[in-house]
Amino acid sequence: MSHGHQHGGAPAPRKMGFKHAIRLFLLNAVLYGACAAFAGLIVGDYLPVEAQGRVILAFMAVPLAIAVVSTVAHLKAHQWTSVDDMAERFSHPHQHGDRRGS
Repeated sequence: MSHGHQHGGAPAPRKMGFKHAIRLFLLNAVLYGACAAFAGLIVGDYLPVEAQGRVILAFMAVPLAIAVVSTVAHLKAHQWTSVDDMAERFSHPHQHGDRRGS
């Protein structure tokens, strides 16, 4: 049994416009960037000083490139998933069911 948002019918149509694409990219960039930062902290102690600049640049550029690729691939799928919900909450945390104030 699936625990998704679909209850007996087709999912409600959602708009995947430019702003949503930016939100998806930002979410992906933060997630991949956090992973790269963690890996960089671990690897940084074992790098020779002369290689640190290139490695730091790679730890910044590669996650951004992966974020672009994963965002484009997700948008091409034309299917709203929990990742889209997360991206919307990421940039507008109080507009999507936040009940702390009630």
